[in-house]
Order: sequence, then structure tokens, then C-alpha cells
Amino acid sequence: MHICHIILNNIGGAPKVADSLITSQSNAGCKVSAVVLTVLDLQWMVSFKAAKNVIVMKVAGTQLFIGGIIQQIWIAIQLSKVIAEQKPDIVICHTAFITKLFYISQFISGKFSVPYISYIHSDYISESLSKSKINSIKARIQNQYITIDNWINLNALKQASGIVLVCKALYEKFSSIGLNHDRMVISYNPAINDTSNEILHPIADSWLNNSDLVTFVCAARFHKQKDHKTLLKAFAKVSKTHTNIRLILLGDGELETEIQALANFLAINNIVLFAGSVNNPRAYFSLSRAVVLSSHFEGFGLVVVEAVASGVTFIASDCPVGPGEISELLECGTLFPPGDVDALAEAMMNCVKTPKEIIDRSQQIERIFSESSCANRLESLIFDILHHTQ
Repeated sequence: MHICHIILNNIGGAPKVADSLITSQSNAGCKVSAVVLTVLDLQWMVSFKAAKNVIVMKVAGTQLFIGGIIQQIWIAIQLSKVIAEQKPDIVICHTAFITKLFYISQFISGKFSVPYISYIHSDYISESLSKSKINSIKARIQNQYITIDNWINLNALKQASGIVLVCKALYEKFSSIGLNHDRMVISYNPAINDTSNEILHPIADSWLNNSDLVTFVCAARFHKQKDHKTLLKAFAKVSKTHTNIRLILLGDGELETEIQALANFLAINNIVLFAGSVNNPRAYFSLSRAVVLSSHFEGFGLVVVEAVASGVTFIASDCPVGPGEISELLECGTLFPPGDVDALAEAMMNCVKTPKEIIDRSQQIERIFSESSCANRLESLIFDILHHTQ
């Protein structure tokens, strides 16, 4: 059996999960290939070492709206050629965006001969709503494009042979928009171990191993979705009365310079470390007081599970999908309303005032969030689909 995974970009949660699935499927004796659509330099790429073939499609960008439609059609045409050459038995499309591109590629070719599974890692419904504008002619055109784009996304999902959703809240959300799919399954993203033993950032090392300091860690790309502004404002508020706190920010992204400027403006730049992207985030998590996630919305919030798997608690925004469900399943963590600076500051202050708690949820992690359980759910869906298409 030949399974082809199509992945958008080469860093972040979805590629890590795809890499884990590819490894499990390869170890099970399947032929597995990976098609990676990326705007990033190759040195950032998740390796996908277990894949028999890795095809990298370097694209100029995947921005939507004006100019994006033609580019997406061009990418879909190239994708249809790659799939025709690979001849897979089934395709796994990671994210709704990739599902849409594959759907368009099959539509262009004039036949839907290859069954495909849409693997939804994110709350793209909330994401599309966050992009909506209400003023100006350009905004109205953009909103019209979003409407059309969502219609194509919905049709692509309806055409899929199966849909994997990474949490119950996403399942319920997608069901509410008319997707009562016979082969819609929930498969929680796995807590994946660090693949690197690289040393900690020297400043981070000095903070995390200083018992007189209380250090928080946030691992998230610098993007509007992740709402670093609320995090920094809350942290600045707590630092006025607790001078022994520190904050380590892991990741990079388009808003990094803007967030650095905010740290300077709040006069906390000397107690906030921008450590960049790292391959061993759990090494930072395990030594921290808590991991903080302040997102407006999430598809799952894998970093929260990885925090608990590392033995520490978390503070996370109670956004529509993700952290709340994880908190309920693992019976730990503190939630606050998204964008609420005072509530986040209070949660961080409570964390500072109480001794560090070692969280042990190893049994729940193994049962719900292990790599094997994730791979087994997908394997069952694949065999069910291929059995019914024969």
C-alpha cells in the first residue's frame, strides 16, 4: 500500500504529527511518500526521514485574497502532476488548505480517482472569521473571497473519503456546518518527544536552573493568532510586584520585531528572552514553572499536551477549540478568557505564589495522546476506506 502525505510548510505542529504518522506507517511496512509545499528555506524542514520519497514544492507564498486565487490554481496544477507520478493508493491532506488544493487539482484533472483523507489540525473556521473585514471596498472584496473560499473548502471536505479531526470540539464545530460525514473520526494529536539533545540557550539555561527565579515559557510562532501582546502585557503587570519572574519565548515569525518593540516599550526586555525556534522545546518546558499559551484560537494546542507530558502545568486561553478540552481530559491547567490581560496576570501571579507542582499524567498521555494511538486511528480509517473502494 502506498500512502502519500501532503503537508503545508515544514515547521509547526501539523508537520510534526505528519512526520510521526509517516514513521509509524513506514515501520508497519507501508510505502510512504511526502509532498511538502513550503515557503521556507529547506534547513527548517521537518526531515520526514521515514518517507521513501520526499518531494519539496517550493512556492512563493500561500496568501489568500487578491492574487492568491491564480497562484493556488497554479500550485494545484503542479500538485496534480506530482500525484500522477507518485500513483498513491490514498492521499492524506494535512490541513483544510491542502485539502482544498488537492480537491482543485483533482477537479482540474477531470477525475477523482485517488481517495483522500482530510486531516484537520486547525480551527480554520475561526481563522477565516478573524480575517473578515467590514470597511472599505478592498475589505468587501476580501470578505467575498472568504465566502467563496469557504464554499470550496466545504465541497473539498464533502468529497473526501474520510476526515480526521484532532479534538472533539473541532468534530462538533464541523458537524454544525453540515459535515455529518460517515467517516469522520477524532484522533488527538500525539505528544511527541524532542528529537534533539541540543543545549539550552545560555540565558534560558541560567534562568531555568536558578531556584530563586520563576520562569514561564511560551512556544508559539509570532503571529496575530497567538496574541503575544496579551501575554507580554500580563507578564509586565505581574513583574511590577514580583521581580523574580522571567519569560522565555520560543519561536519566530512575521511579528517578532513588533513583539520585541512591545517588550521594550513595557520595559521588560531584560526579563523576556526571545530564544528563537528550537528543536527541543520540552527541555525548556520541564524546567519551567508553567507553559503559557495566549492564542485567540487554536486547532488543538499541542504545546499544552507537550507541557503536561513534560511534567509541568499550563496556563492557556479558553479559546473555542483546544486547551479547554485538553484541560478537562488531563484534569490540570488554568484557563483564562482570550485577550483578558487581567485574568492572565492573575493566573500567572497565582502560579508564582505557589510551589512548582510536578504533573504526572503519563497514563492519560499514553492512552489518549500517544503516537501509537494516533497512528492506529488513522490506520483503521485508511483500511476502512480502501476496503470499501475495492
